[in-house]
Amino acid sequence: MGLGKRRRRGLKKPYPRREDIANAILRVLAKKPHIHPSDLVEEVKVELESLGFYAGLVNAKRVWSIYEECVKSGRMYDYLGVLAEDGLEGLE
Repeated sequence: MGLGKRRRRGLKKPYPRREDIANAILRVLAKKPHIHPSDLVEEVKVELESLGFYAGLVNAKRVWSIYEECVKSGRMYDYLGVLAEDGLEGLE
């Protein structure tokens, strides 16, 4: 019986790291450039699962904070236009 538990433990999917989620966001935006912001989190979860990750603990706050980090670091453009308001405040 103990051997069965060891086998199941080996089949667990890995948790995605920040970099994995960032790559999934970029892949989703490349596949669906006109995606609505409300659909992004679910699409990122689907993409992570297709890459072999366990996406059960990935939440909206984590996805959006990584999205914001990528935009602010210059890794990607704000394709969804959700951070545009932040950029306008500095111009006033």
